[in-house]
Amino acid sequence: MSHSLSIAKTHGSRNDIFVIDGAPEDHFASADIARAVTKLCDRKVGLGSDGVYFVADHGDGTADAWFFNPDGSQALLCGNGMRCAGRLLLDRHAADSYVVNTGPYAFTIRSADFTPQGVRQVSVELPPANFLPSDAIVAGVASPFIGKVLPAFHAVLPVSAVAMPNSHLVSVIDAYDKSDLVATGTRVADTPEAFPIGANVSFVLPIGDGEAFVRTFERGAGLTPSCGSGNSASRAVLSQLNLADPDQPVVVRNAGGPARIWLQERDGGWQPVLEGNATIVYRVETDADALLADGPLNMVVGEAYGAEIDAFDLLYQDNLKALQAAGVSPDQL
Repeated sequence: MSHSLSIAKTHGSRNDIFVIDGAPEDHFASADIARAVTKLCDRKVGLGSDGVYFVADHGDGTADAWFFNPDGSQALLCGNGMRCAGRLLLDRHAADSYVVNTGPYAFTIRSADFTPQGVRQVSVELPPANFLPSDAIVAGVASPFIGKVLPAFHAVLPVSAVAMPNSHLVSVIDAYDKSDLVATGTRVADTPEAFPIGANVSFVLPIGDGEAFVRTFERGAGLTPSCGSGNSASRAVLSQLNLADPDQPVVVRNAGGPARIWLQERDGGWQPVLEGNATIVYRVETDADALLADGPLNMVVGEAYGAEIDAFDLLYQDNLKALQAAGVSPDQL
């Protein structure tokens, strides 16, 4: 029987994420989940987003979560989206922290300070950076693969490989060229003999004491406003290359906004802590069956969070000014 579906639209560094209460199977048959997600995320016939988190809240300080990409495929993690899903749990229970389980991992989400612009922030503890992954990111080379030139990747840029647990290739650069990043990310995607499991590609431009610009070409998605795991991989590589102390909070500036990341010791490795905005855009209700039907969605718009949107816009404009001062022009974003 059809039922109403309550959806929160959120964003973390301008990654638009829908958050839906309950497990996917609470709302859809297993065979229909991908179809429903694809329609919901479609920016023409749906509501438009970069993914969907389904969250089953147990009410005891823990929850289970499932993330789906806009094409309906399931992914282990969306770091920016995890902040948003966690923020809703924190608010619901007036809690300072919450543990969200997804796949084999447990993520601790904590309340963080508001920015001077009034933006609500949370932090999420991500899995430790893995420079010795069991699934090779680069074929035929020994791990760890840190700061080396690899012609299949780029003619001159050194690259480092790290799993977060999804695979990343990170280059620290002296000047940013968007077309070079797109060409490199595309080359990685088109060269499975060198990169057998694919990888997200990030260029990292240090822009001052404790700050860096990071732009990520995501596997299967291309350039996005921000990539939480790409930011965290980049932060880990900065410390691996002795460019930042592990426990130093580094402001990572993306096209979609800023975040802070530091590394804490865990099981002999570095666990990134990703802190940034978790903004609610609006709440909406739609019929679950409408996500499986042809034609555009009918929906009842609930509360819009204008004050949160305005506060983030101030933060976003300040971020753009900082990037321009560092030589990254808007047309390069």
